[in-house]
Amino acid sequence: EPVVFTTAAEIVDGRWLPADPAAGAQVRGAGQTRGLQIVSPRDRVNALIVRGQGPTTLERARIEVRGRGKSDFDGIAAGVLVKDQASLTLRDARVVTRGVVAAALTATDQSTLRVQRSHLVAEGGPLPSGYTRRIGPGMMEPPTPLGISGTARTTLVLGAAKAYYEDSTIEAEAWGALSTDAARGAYLQADRCRIVVRRSGYGTYADNGATVVLNDSTLDVPTFGGVIAGQASLALHRVRGRSGGNTVMIHSVMGQPQEVATLSIRGGTLRSTNAAIVVKSANADITIDQAELQADNGDLLLGVVNDDSHATKTQGATVPGIRATVRGSRLQGNLVHLDTDRAMRVRLEGSTLRGRVQGVVLALDGASRWTATADSSVTLAAGTALAQLDAPAGVTISARAEAGDLPAGEQRLPGGGRLVLR
Repeated sequence: EPVVFTTAAEIVDGRWLPADPAAGAQVRGAGQTRGLQIVSPRDRVNALIVRGQGPTTLERARIEVRGRGKSDFDGIAAGVLVKDQASLTLRDARVVTRGVVAAALTATDQSTLRVQRSHLVAEGGPLPSGYTRRIGPGMMEPPTPLGISGTARTTLVLGAAKAYYEDSTIEAEAWGALSTDAARGAYLQADRCRIVVRRSGYGTYADNGATVVLNDSTLDVPTFGGVIAGQASLALHRVRGRSGGNTVMIHSVMGQPQEVATLSIRGGTLRSTNAAIVVKSANADITIDQAELQADNGDLLLGVVNDDSHATKTQGATVPGIRATVRGSRLQGNLVHLDTDRAMRVRLEGSTLRGRVQGVVLALDGASRWTATADSSVTLAAGTALAQLDAPAGVTISARAEAGDLPAGEQRLPGGGRLVLR
């Protein structure tokens, strides 16, 4: 059924429409490019919709939505909804929503949204009585398997829309701050932004078909810095982050077993309580370039079987697996692979690794070294030299060589540990 919007203010093809009294909102400054103020108290009412075609620029807008939404996939009760092929630039804005599935900003269709020096907040709100859990349009809380809570996402980029956030603060009480969904080429970029989730949830989510890029930004999140689902891409460039869970979680949900997620981490310092990067029953192409990753539990990269009912099944097919390249980095932590459906290959280029390696095919270029800090079981790629491996006394590396470059049997390593090649 077609979605019917009630909105306090509306711009179509760059022109303001008369205010709709049915919205029951307080509106000041409509028709002006500076100083728009909207307070919308009713359920299922949008504060501002920008649609049609053509560009609009608004400065110093102040928007507050106190009512609940119905479906954030449609953008109902969003503070600002940009749709069709419209283009909106918001400068020095403050947008706050205080209702269930009421996003501060939503961009959909083929629209373009630019946000500069602004503050966006989604507080969420109580669920309506009689709500039943679901996944997809109409859901009012995150899918259960994600293991997070909350009732609103601060920003949502859908379809083939493009959204650019600069020098802004994006806050979520829970669920998510910078989200994509139902993507068909959706693009989300945040430059020099502060991304905060207070109670439970993720900084950003790259949905199947979406590309997300964070540059020179900070992440302060309780659960996931970023999530990648299926054939999607996330880049963290010079990001400083702290996560109470994982820096990045990659999963494949109800998709194709050949999907490959792409993760690029360049520069920056990213700290997490649990594994820095966890890959759940998914294929991934991961690049870590001159970055600092720290995990309190010691695991840098963890491959596990996704135990929820929506995990994509391989049905025994050969799949691309997990490939990680580490460049110009000094990493301390473990590489652990426990997913029997796919292989994990990690290549070090001009890098050092200190940690346990389990169930991984490990390749080292001539300028790289690995020191095992605990008993390890590894396959060493062709070209690995004995001088690149070490372990302290009491630590054993049990290895298999992909090619016959290393002598079979037991070798004593410089640090006192041993390499047993079978």
